[in-house]
Amino acid sequence: MRVVVLFFGAARDLTAIRELPMEVPMHSDVSVLRSMLAEQYTGIDERLNYAVAINEVHAANSDVLKDGDVVAILPPVSGG
Repeated sequence: MRVVVLFFGAARDLTAIRELPMEVPMHSDVSVLRSMLAEQYTGIDERLNYAVAINEVHAANSDVLKDGDVVAILPPVSGG
């Protein structure tokens, strides 16, 4: 099945892209997607403690992806 991954902030800097269409196995959850991204982008897990949103709703690692989902990779934000 196909999902679209959007990268923001430091995740965008690390991957050098904003949007990535990805094929993931049926019934994959967020942890599977995280593993796939770690294989494709060295350092994304080690350097970023990122949150994930599916269709603009915060997601847990156990949340199952569906065909057509839009997944946002959201690194921590700092400021003051």
